[in-house]
Amino acid sequence: MSFKNTVKPILVLTLICLAVALLLAVVNYVASPVIAEATEEAERKARSEALPGATDFTEVDIGYHELHETVIACYKDNSGTGYVFLVKCAGYGGKSNPITMLVGIRDGKIAGIKITDVSGETAGIGDKVKKKDFTSRFTEIDRNGVENVVNVSGATYSSTGVKQGVRDAFTVYWDVAVQE
Repeated sequence: MSFKNTVKPILVLTLICLAVALLLAVVNYVASPVIAEATEEAERKARSEALPGATDFTEVDIGYHELHETVIACYKDNSGTGYVFLVKCAGYGGKSNPITMLVGIRDGKIAGIKITDVSGETAGIGDKVKKKDFTSRFTEIDRNGVENVVNVSGATYSSTGVKQGVRDAFTVYWDVAVQE
């Protein structure tokens, strides 16, 4: 085996790997701002669905709250009509694979709920909590009315998780609304 037959393939493969790595770095550099902008727009749209009529939001610092593992973030509508809470609640998938949702609250009542992730729930059963048929049951109810929302048949864990997430959002809402 000669030096030329051993080193040449190694050098060629190394150059190919460097060229591909450089190309991927350039694509990432160019695409990152576009992806970030699209992600921010999708998040803004989802917040607007949870709080109909609101289009511009500012994140509110909720500090360390007893529900910090459930209520992840709070956004105030800049026109002052209400708040949207990013909530991760345990359904059938548990805390390790939670239901992610946005809960819009205006004047102490639910303005809307937008469930964004139910990947931990059973397909065809637990993921039904994402449907408008279920989420619309919460519209215009206050914290006390959450108990009266009828669960999705066969999806007790998922429905109960969403209801607990709504109650948690109300708890933080009352803390945030009092501070402002």
